[in-house]
Order: sequence, then structure tokens, then C-alpha cells
Amino acid sequence: MITNNAGTSVDVIIAGAGIVGAAFAALLGRAGISIALIEATAAEPDKDKSVADPRVLAITRASEKILRKINIWDRIAGNRIGCFREMHVWDENGHGQIHFDSAAICESTLGYIIESRLIQDSLHAALSNMDTIKWYRPARPVLLEKYDDSVVLGLDDGRRLRSRLIVAADGSNSAVRELAGITLDSHDYRQSALVSVVTTEKPHGDIARQRFLSYGPLAFLPMAEPSRCGIVWSTRPEHAAELMNMDMGRFHLELESAFAGTLGRIISSGTRASFPLRRAQAEHYCQHRLALIGDSAHSVHPLAGQGVNLGLLDAATLAEIMIEARLKGRDAGAYSVLRRYERWRKGENYRMMMIFEGLKYLFESEACPVRWLRNTGMDIMDSVPVLKEWIMVQAMGLAGDLPASARGLS
Repeated sequence: MITNNAGTSVDVIIAGAGIVGAAFAALLGRAGISIALIEATAAEPDKDKSVADPRVLAITRASEKILRKINIWDRIAGNRIGCFREMHVWDENGHGQIHFDSAAICESTLGYIIESRLIQDSLHAALSNMDTIKWYRPARPVLLEKYDDSVVLGLDDGRRLRSRLIVAADGSNSAVRELAGITLDSHDYRQSALVSVVTTEKPHGDIARQRFLSYGPLAFLPMAEPSRCGIVWSTRPEHAAELMNMDMGRFHLELESAFAGTLGRIISSGTRASFPLRRAQAEHYCQHRLALIGDSAHSVHPLAGQGVNLGLLDAATLAEIMIEARLKGRDAGAYSVLRRYERWRKGENYRMMMIFEGLKYLFESEACPVRWLRNTGMDIMDSVPVLKEWIMVQAMGLAGDLPASARGLS
């Protein structure tokens, strides 16, 4: 810890206490690293937890292991964790379909469906009991000064914090990234995602379903209750706005039609929310004394549900590198140390980003040759067990160059 300079001094400043930033704080806090955690929003009073969060997340097995590592998994109410053992994907404009089953690779589940708020609330409850972490909320970064041996962050309330390293986890509109002058390569998909939680006439059977429509995919993600699903509908912005403003009856009819009545009638639905979609990648993931993780560094299309999972892998990777450097007596905020994180994660995130983008455009094309190609390709893929097994292992985070905590190692 730095103690010979003005301002409050800690080992690491983390801007952003969303799921990725909070998980990163927990990983470091458990290692005895002192942290200043900056969050722009004020602490909210306890909400009625019986009301479902409209935003649900698909959590991979790798992310599960990270959350178990920081003792968060068991804090999430067991009766609110949905799982999907199978996945069914099909095309509105053709016959092609593909079916994945966790039993084919001797796994009990492909992943989990959990409300975003439940994960975040569980993380915040755990962080509040860590004496290595000091909260600053509501507070926003307004000034960034970097020196050879430290970095200073000025907050909008006049306070100044000093540390060896600042980590930006403050989202796609990251103030820290902007203060650092790091550019963002961004592409607007001209789509918005509408999310809600619905109750269906037929039970979901622990199957995640996704239908590719002409203007974007519609996913029904199975929650813990047998007839409750989180929906993610990616569509044109003007259509999303119409869906947001529809009365409940008409919205249900639109949803039933778009999903071809697969789960019968929509019995009820909760709060709807919508957000624009884009692909983005920061020019750099690090500078001397600064690193970006999660949406501060990259954004991907939600069609594969991998956004928060990529962010958790960023957090686990950077934490592993920093803790290792600390044990070896090295300066964890030095560019030479942080570059290892950038090399590890930037290329992998970009690869996933391009795969999702390719799938998006492939399924949106209405050209007859492309429609024939994708439907035939899906049918061929569905008939090749080895290929499907490889896809499942990759999507679940059971293979690849993963940090130790994502592999279930200490």
C-alpha cells in the first residue's frame, strides 16, 4: 500500500461495482489486497425479492466455478437458480435446427439461468463483510493522474484516491476509459434487446430455446420455476419500442406468434426493459497503472448469452495475474505485468465477438442461397455428435486457456 502521498491510499481502485467489478473485488479482497470500490449509483433499499428482475443471465459452468471460488454461489437462493440441460435452436425461415443435450458429454447441465440482480446482491452482501474493501458510492470518476509509481483518481465529491493500479469495470460508457484516452472501436447493430420474465402455458422442461427470426433471435431461457422463462428478444429499435409500449394482452400475442406457440400461451409477464445493441472493443485493455475488464473493454451481441461470462473471465484472469505478481514481489500495476492480461484476454474476446457477429448476420440474411446454406448446415451439424460435443464443451467454459478459478482450481 502507498502511504507517502496525499489522498486516501489503497492497493487497487476499482471503478464499477456491477457483477464483473464486484467479483473482481471479491477475488482480490480474499487475497488481502486493499481496495477502494467506486460505484456511481447509491445503495438501494431492500427490494421485494419476489418480483423478478427482467434481466436474466445465462451463466456458464466456468462462471459458476468463479462464483464458487469467492463463496457467492451458495449465497444465491437455490430455488431461484434455473438450469438448462438441453438447448434447441431453429430458424424461422427454413427447416434447419440443432439440439444440444448435456447428457451427451456426461454433464448434469449446460449452464444456469439466474436473475442479474440476485447475483449482484449476493456479491454486494459478501463485499460488505470484507474489511479489505471500502465503498465510495454514489461517486463518479472525474480526474485521472498517472505517475511512475502510482495513479490518482479524483471523484466528483472532491475526494482523491491513490493506488498502484486502477481497474475500470464501469460499463460500456466507462468514465475511466475516457479519462485514460483509450479509444473504443464500436459498431452499432441497429438492434435493441427487449427483456422480460414470462409465465408460459407449457413447462420449459429445462430446455433453453432460441428461434432465429428475420430481424434477430428470440430466446426463452428456463428459470427455476417450471413454467417461467426469461426472454431476450433482439429486434429492430422501432419494433422494440412498439413492444415496450404495447398493452399486456397484445404483447403476449406478439410473443406467442414470434415463438410459434412453442410453449403455448403466455399466461403473464413482468416488467419489460430494452437496451441498444452494439459490438465494441477497446483499442487497449491496459496502460501503465490501468486495466479494463468486462463491458469497459468489450461488448458482444447477446445471442449466445456470453457477455457477463466473458467479463467474469477477464476478472478472474486479471486477479490471478495480480496475485501471482504480488507473491513474487513484483509491481502488479506495471505495464509489463498488465500486458500479460491483455495478451491473454483481448484476442479471445475478439474471437468470440466475431463468431457472434457472424452468426447474427448469417441468420438475418433472407437471400435464398444463404437461407439454404444455413439450414442445411444446421441439419448437418445436428447429425455430427463429435462436433456438437466440441461446441458444448467450448460454450460451457470447460476447455480453453482459462484462469485457475474458472477451472475449479485454487
